[in-house]
Amino acid sequence: MSFFQNFSKNLQTGLEEGLKEAQKLSSEFQPIATRTARQLQERFGQIDDISQLPQEYVELEKKVDTLKTVYQNLLSVTSTYENEAYDYPSNLRDSVIDITKTVSTKVEKLANARSRDEAQAILIASNPKTQPKTLNHAISTSTNLSALKIQQSSNDDSFDSVAQGLTQIGQTETKIGEARLQQDALIRTHVNDQFRKQLRTNLQRSDKARKLVENKRLSYDAARASLKNARPEKEASLRVTLETLEDEFAAATEEAVSVMKNVLENTSILNELVELITAQLAYHKAASELLSQVLPNLQSLRDDAGTKVLSDIEDNEI
Repeated sequence: MSFFQNFSKNLQTGLEEGLKEAQKLSSEFQPIATRTARQLQERFGQIDDISQLPQEYVELEKKVDTLKTVYQNLLSVTSTYENEAYDYPSNLRDSVIDITKTVSTKVEKLANARSRDEAQAILIASNPKTQPKTLNHAISTSTNLSALKIQQSSNDDSFDSVAQGLTQIGQTETKIGEARLQQDALIRTHVNDQFRKQLRTNLQRSDKARKLVENKRLSYDAARASLKNARPEKEASLRVTLETLEDEFAAATEEAVSVMKNVLENTSILNELVELITAQLAYHKAASELLSQVLPNLQSLRDDAGTKVLSDIEDNEI
């Protein structure tokens, strides 16, 4: 076979394959174009002969849409727990934040320091990791820095009780901050992740099934309209097509009803709400207990400081 004959044969084969592919794409595109045209005609009120879906289907759609909205509304708020700094003071400067790297883990050692030299040694120790960005950790940092300032600058023991109180508050707020982080982690895992799972699996399957119903309904109604205006010689083939589309429409509707029922029957939203409140309760309970423990100590320091002031005044009068 000559080069020219071989080239001609390959060219013909390529053209035939290209034509087949074009015909395939055309056959795939035609239904989409037909549905789109039908949908636009309905949207602009040019057609009112629209097949009605079963009442059961319509009611299930409303329930599923409501459930989806509930999930989305809740997640729009509970996703706040995924941002560690949601209650962190926005007015703190970076310089203050950086300081926390050098003091956050030194406070407990400082509380046990028995001399200024020992406190100074604690201050120059290796730098700890950065504090989490929560309001409680910010309060802890602030009180700890204040306690350190008193330890460094005071030449007498007049502020000792204040420094002790600040240190105790700092330790307590750190523990509360850690409890808040535990709460957030539980809510992320047991609430938010479950909300997203429902939206991305069950409800997404429902959306897909309903979309298929809509496409089948548009194709069926477009075929009905074509049959009304068809020439006699095409009526037979169009009737066959219409019957096929009607069966597909009915099957898709039946499947969507089943999918939507499954979504509603297997919703776990109450479980997630229980997890949400359980996590919040554990956090607030821990915070309440920690604050209840430190408050008597602070009151004792206050009372002792007041007594000391009165004693100093009486000594001076004598």
